Amino acid sequence: MSPGKARLLTGITCVGTLVILASAVLYLDAARSIFPSSPTTVADEFFGFLIFFAVIASLLFAFDFVGGVLVPAAFESESPTIPAWLRSWSRPVAVQTVFYSVTFFFYLQIGRETGAPWLIAVFAALQVMLLAGQEFIWQIMTANRSGKAKGTSSFVKHSDQRFAGGITGLPGFESILVPDGWKERLPPSYVKMLVARRRTAVKSGLRLRGVMFAMLWNISSFTIAILVSGGVVKSVADLVNVFLWFLLLSFVGLLVLPTFNRRGVFAVDQQMAATYSSVELQKAILDLDGLTEQDPSRSVSAESVFQPIPCPERRSRALASGDIPAAGAWNVARTALFLSWAFGGPLARAVHCNVGRPELWAMLPTD
Repeated sequence: MSPGKARLLTGITCVGTLVILASAVLYLDAARSIFPSSPTTVADEFFGFLIFFAVIASLLFAFDFVGGVLVPAAFESESPTIPAWLRSWSRPVAVQTVFYSVTFFFYLQIGRETGAPWLIAVFAALQVMLLAGQEFIWQIMTANRSGKAKGTSSFVKHSDQRFAGGITGLPGFESILVPDGWKERLPPSYVKMLVARRRTAVKSGLRLRGVMFAMLWNISSFTIAILVSGGVVKSVADLVNVFLWFLLLSFVGLLVLPTFNRRGVFAVDQQMAATYSSVELQKAILDLDGLTEQDPSRSVSAESVFQPIPCPERRSRALASGDIPAAGAWNVARTALFLSWAFGGPLARAVHCNVGRPELWAMLPTD
């Protein structure tokens, strides 16, 4: 079994477990038996949310251990020790648990005082704040810092070999992050090409489209989750039910958004072909894919369901065809996962690309 397949199996099992549990709790209406279904004291409500997210973190621990320790130990040359992994895991889990608990506490107060529709506005505003502060959040969670800046790009320290950097910040104020280790592991021309590619994603509007699509998907899912939960948020149990519906709708996003994500990858590749030779691009794509230990032999059917980034073979064929796909949106699938932090991020760290890899939770892998 390849490392890519091992991670995929871990992620599928993790996501599947959460979806089944959420469905069962909703079907049995168990949240109203476990959590208060009427207003209680401020302390009880806050600690209710704190316990809820602590339980979720405990449930995910087994999958995190497999994805963060066992899979790297089996397939990677530099796998973390258990004590080192636990240290790297505990900090971001604590940050997320407290962040989610505080935001849910305020969601409840706002929903109770002003009505559920106002929660949609709060959710949208939180997504904007998350997008603006993504690099800062990543630094807090990992204790990493940006390296020497060069224009709008900077090299960042990292310990996880699958960390791929990305584009952060609000549209018009983007920063490009490049893994510091890639300076030693890739030819300088490839690193330069990577930075140019991400600038192309910004200048072409594909990154903006990805951000907008991700936000709209999450807002639509959140709105539907409120409606199917009864349209009223008065208690801890009400908000937990909204969370469970949002989890199920986020799962639908895992199946829908990768199609637009792959088209965005193809579109940026085609724009890069105007500056670089196809042979050079194809070689760089293959080498970068190898650095992050993807599964190069994945089937078309598996990729169409689980992989928002197409494999090198299909990217090479798309480059050779010269066709620019319609309706592409760069990194939309994993942007939606990160922005789902605005309401508890139900699947943001359960997917195969980052399960058990805390350094990737706030900066999910991208092309």
